[in-house]
Amino acid sequence: MFTPGGQIDLLSFHGVYGGGKGGGGNQTDPYASKPIVLTDPVNGKTFVQESNPNIIMMQSRFGFDPPKTAQQQLNEEIAQRQAQEKADSDAAAAKKTSDAAAAESTFQTSRQKAYDDALQAVQRKFQLQGVDPATYMTSDIVPTLQRQFNSIQDLSPNPAAAFPDTLADSIIGNVTGGKRTQANTALNQIFTPQYVNNLLPDTTTNSFVPDILNEQFNPLSQQLQNAQKRGTLNPVGYQAALDALTQKKTAAQSTLQNLGQGILDTDRSGINDIISGARTSANSLGLADTFDPSVFAGQAGSRAQADLSNFGGALRSAVGDTKFADLTDLLNAGGAVQGAANPNAANPTGGIQGTSQFFVSPDEEAKKGRGLGNTGAF
Repeated sequence: MFTPGGQIDLLSFHGVYGGGKGGGGNQTDPYASKPIVLTDPVNGKTFVQESNPNIIMMQSRFGFDPPKTAQQQLNEEIAQRQAQEKADSDAAAAKKTSDAAAAESTFQTSRQKAYDDALQAVQRKFQLQGVDPATYMTSDIVPTLQRQFNSIQDLSPNPAAAFPDTLADSIIGNVTGGKRTQANTALNQIFTPQYVNNLLPDTTTNSFVPDILNEQFNPLSQQLQNAQKRGTLNPVGYQAALDALTQKKTAAQSTLQNLGQGILDTDRSGINDIISGARTSANSLGLADTFDPSVFAGQAGSRAQADLSNFGGALRSAVGDTKFADLTDLLNAGGAVQGAANPNAANPTGGIQGTSQFFVSPDEEAKKGRGLGNTGAF
């Protein structure tokens, strides 16, 4: 009367209670009713609840607990399913977390290795240049590598791509460029736009021009005075000759200034060559090179001192045998103004009407030879 599962065998039960006066076992049970069927909407499982009171009575008579309703069975199944789903979900989440942690760990290791490899490569490149990389580690190498390190996206499959082979050359180029900029800045502070003109000022010529002019024009001035005293020039002629002398002296001074300026230009060009060489050295500095701008400043200063010491000789050499004025030209200039007559004792102004027909100038008298008639006359 029971199924192998411990439940009442409904077929046998119906047979026991199915007899009656009619003796037929196929008569319909007046207490039978339609079972309740519930279905889990998620997985489609169904649960049946028998509502036949005869079955319920027999279960009670034989000491069986009342069967679970379809709703209870469905609720239990749903609870089990949800518990399994949660367990599966938790397991999946745990696996995802574990996988993510493993991936992150792998990425971090890979990124750090890429950084370390790049650091070694850069250090080696500095060493090949003959430079201790420690000198530039804090200022240039580490900051550059750190920027590249921070630019790597999380979980990047190839962190090493952030550290190209050209990175070392780029860092060295930046360091070298910085050294060149510093060198040029130092040169600019020393070699200002007026540096050469201050070393060799335009006034340098003024120190030598007066001496050269005096050497040539003072004797001429004295000779003109002598000519006036001898009577060769009267006051008018002397002033005219003196004016001519002044004009020539002014022209000579201008010539000397021009010659001196040419010498200064040449000397300044030599110093500018030193400065230009300094800038070329600054712009071609290598990573291992050192630069001292004071070396070039010393060269320029020494060159300027030598040029100043030799300037007077250079100016005199430029003048050479040039005569800025000639006495004959000056006398002619004076004679052209004073007229045909020379001044003398009887005619101090040199006028023709004041000359005696018997007057002999001392110069002419001195030319006469002494005879016997002049014996004793001194």
